Amino acid sequence: MTVNPAEMETHNPGKEAREQVMATEFEATFMIASKDDARQRLSGAGATLKYPEYLQTRAVFDLPEGNEIPHGWLRVRREQDRITLSLKVVENNTGISGQREIELTVNDFDAASALLQTIGCKLKALQDNLREAWDLDGVVITIDEWPFLEPFIEIEGESEEAVILAAEALGYDYSGAYFGAVDGMYAAKYGIPEDIINNHTPEIRFGMQNPFTPEEGAEE
Repeated sequence: MTVNPAEMETHNPGKEAREQVMATEFEATFMIASKDDARQRLSGAGATLKYPEYLQTRAVFDLPEGNEIPHGWLRVRREQDRITLSLKVVENNTGISGQREIELTVNDFDAASALLQTIGCKLKALQDNLREAWDLDGVVITIDEWPFLEPFIEIEGESEEAVILAAEALGYDYSGAYFGAVDGMYAAKYGIPEDIINNHTPEIRFGMQNPFTPEEGAEE
């Protein structure tokens, strides 16, 4: 059987399957004056608190060699009431439709991480953040704080329209939203390439020395 390379280029079963099952993640990020200000806005808009602030821990992995996806990575995350394993792809940070995800619930953080490493995934980083979750008419809104960044909120809904309406209800300007992963926020604050965060920062955790400005010393 003769295989035409041109046909291989146009017919990629893995890519086609991925595009069928990966859902667009309609999520927008907004900077906030403070956590308390965000809480007041949420309460005033009629949102309900789902989870008080808790610590999330994530392990981030490269995909196995030979199966890389442009701008894609794997993540195991310990959340408030579950552990998730996700394939994340951020195709661009210029619009809300550029973020895609497949997410599964698993029952063991260490076992899921070991599974990924067993099949050839390389552990890139361990990362922490604080998260507080609210609900506003079915839209999930979180107040997030990452080490060495100012707090921000993320608004995630079933559609772009749902995200826009929630942002308006809270008094945030949708035209000023950020779309994309947190690496872009670190890059913007510290004036460093995103590659430094993604591939040369093995830990981003509370209580450690700031890896982006070492002279500042350990975080209080």
